[in-house]
Amino acid sequence: MQVTEVLDALAALYRACDHPDVVEVSRYGRDTKPGGQSPPGVKLTYQSGSSALLSATSEPRPVPAPVSLPAEMPPPTRRAIRMLVFTTQLLDFARPPIFKGWETCDLPGVWLSPSALRINCADGATVYLHVTVASGASREPETDPYPDYRFPKGSAPGLR
Repeated sequence: MQVTEVLDALAALYRACDHPDVVEVSRYGRDTKPGGQSPPGVKLTYQSGSSALLSATSEPRPVPAPVSLPAEMPPPTRRAIRMLVFTTQLLDFARPPIFKGWETCDLPGVWLSPSALRINCADGATVYLHVTVASGASREPETDPYPDYRFPKGSAPGLR
């Protein structure tokens, strides 16, 4: 499976889940695989103007062990971890058949833990996505502005 297919599938799931804090879902990067000048990724832009990005990255060596996520959804002030928790919950809910499994892990040299999402594709390929954030024009809320949000059932292919 190509990295671009994984990112397109994630972008479609983000759009289908219609989270009220997400104002835009976009794909970026001209490359079709990690390691180039314009790495591919998917970006969520929030009402605050901040963004969380998942960028394709080369498979780290040695292969990192899985890293647990917090049990509770982190506040918006912790966008990077919040993005990983949200994405993992979305994948757990939607269970896209093109993916065999997913888990968070650390990338070497990155201070954040976990710092990446490892996706095992149904065709045997493995894709690593590194999380980063960019701040926006306004301050992030200290608490979740949408604590009652639930993934919409049946709103699009891939969402149960």
